[in-house]
Amino acid sequence: MTMEKLRVAALGILGLTLLVACPGCSMLLTAAYVLMPEDTPAEFNGLKGKHVAVVCKSIVELEFSDAGSARELAGSVGALLQRNVRRARVIDQQEVARWIDEHAWVDYPTVGKALDADMVVGIDLEEFRLHEGATLYRGRAAAHVRVFDVAQGKVVFEKRIDGFQYPGDGAIPTSDRSESQFRGLFLQILAGRIARSFHAYDSRTSFAEENLSF
Repeated sequence: MTMEKLRVAALGILGLTLLVACPGCSMLLTAAYVLMPEDTPAEFNGLKGKHVAVVCKSIVELEFSDAGSARELAGSVGALLQRNVRRARVIDQQEVARWIDEHAWVDYPTVGKALDADMVVGIDLEEFRLHEGATLYRGRAAAHVRVFDVAQGKVVFEKRIDGFQYPGDGAIPTSDRSESQFRGLFLQILAGRIARSFHAYDSRTSFAEENLSF
């Protein structure tokens, strides 16, 4: 038996011991977290061990009103994938942006092939808003996320994120913080929601997001 299997077995015995010794008490939650801190599996595991490009393209209307958000979102998603997806090698966002600036847009697989990527996470940013009225912040976004296998030139994973908003309830007065601060936080939360499709995560993350502050 390998050391990893021994460690997992030991954790299992510890967890069972806690369950028997303290039924119904708060230690059940502690044991559950020790045994399975990332209790929600990835929807798509195909990025493991791959050379990955993350590319975000906004629709025409957004390109003029908020041109930088798509690239910042791609950079944040890429950083999360690099941190959380085992053995994934994410291409630096500056390299991605440089290629796109120097070439006419074709499609996601073409960008991936030019950058020598195995996979491209393509994000079509269809909605991105920060304001609810003149004096309140409430971010809203919609995106179409696809993963392209560059060698095969086809989509191997697809997901829509519609009606995403933060805060989930209520809004934040614009007098509390600057627009750039709120924008950064909203992009961070949106990037996390997209990236978690590709790695296991703690289901309590969504609850924690609702309590994020500046």
